[in-house]
Amino acid sequence: MSTARERQRQVPRCAALALAALLGATAAAAKTELVPVAQVEQEYVKPHQLVDVGGGRRINLFCLGEGSPTVVFDSGLSDWSSTWALIQPTVARSTRACSYDRPGMGYSDPSPLPRTPQAAVEDLHALLERGGIGGPVVLVGHSLGGFYIKLYARTYPQQVAGLVLVDPAEERLWQRVTPGLARRFGAKPVRAAAREDETDMAAAIAHFQDCAQTTRAGGLDEEKYRRCTDPVRRPLGEVILKERRALQQTVAYQETQASEIANSMYAVNPAADAGYRRLFGGRHPLEDLPLVVLTHGFYDLADPLGEVHYLSWRRANEMTAALSRRGRHEMVANAHHNIQIDRPDAVVDAVAGLLDVVRGQDTAEQAKK
Repeated sequence: MSTARERQRQVPRCAALALAALLGATAAAAKTELVPVAQVEQEYVKPHQLVDVGGGRRINLFCLGEGSPTVVFDSGLSDWSSTWALIQPTVARSTRACSYDRPGMGYSDPSPLPRTPQAAVEDLHALLERGGIGGPVVLVGHSLGGFYIKLYARTYPQQVAGLVLVDPAEERLWQRVTPGLARRFGAKPVRAAAREDETDMAAAIAHFQDCAQTTRAGGLDEEKYRRCTDPVRRPLGEVILKERRALQQTVAYQETQASEIANSMYAVNPAADAGYRRLFGGRHPLEDLPLVVLTHGFYDLADPLGEVHYLSWRRANEMTAALSRRGRHEMVANAHHNIQIDRPDAVVDAVAGLLDVVRGQDTAEQAKK
């Protein structure tokens, strides 16, 4: 499965360079001047507003800037608000920008309930309501967080002004993309890639359950720590990385990570898939919602099925962009799955462009009244 592969495998340098040449991409300077992480790193290594979302559970909310609409950032699997340290402060120059830690991640209290996508949606809903964030809001989500906010937009459409999905995770991926990929590659390679994804996902779920069990039993040694956490993200700086290392070794973090992947839309769950089919089926279920979907440009050319896996992800992202009449899909050159780390400028630019659309839409509606 694409996300499991991104987490477990580094793209060979020669493959990365080959694809960059294929795309005609060069390491151009960022158009947007980002706030240096050294200026904000201390803000991402402590809790901020701890919002009671019910049952005595508190979720950490961190807001910067002023203006409307508010932009809210949601993180991918195994991640929390510090992953947005390269982006949130820059967005906050032009509007209010908030990041938060899902239950059990960062500085938020863990939840006793399974971490299903719907549970994530309801927690975000309670956070916005009780945290004083009036809507409609612009939601920005990476990977699994991208799926969560897409689901949020279908669950609470009146509260969402726009979406930016950063390499979003996809539900029912092979069901959706197989017909088109089979025409390109043939049925046999596509079936093999789908089986490989299913095997990888089952292994990933078992792996993170083992990580949680080992942590409960006494903690992670150095080798186990490396296998039970994301690769180190150097652009975030040493201050944030030191704090990430400390939080990633807690029981709450490891148990939440295991619960999120086991209950995600990647896992085998026919009942949930049927629900997603209803929610995201048909033409334009997101209607005219302003929507941008970003897809990473690098993929592993060394894997015999690498192109099939990569294009399954890319095609699913294109389909997600088409859920709205105003959806737009963009490729991000020189980026792996963690676009918010590799190309924060691309995310900032996408958010800025979407804010222009939302504000223009609001101005036009006001003029009609």
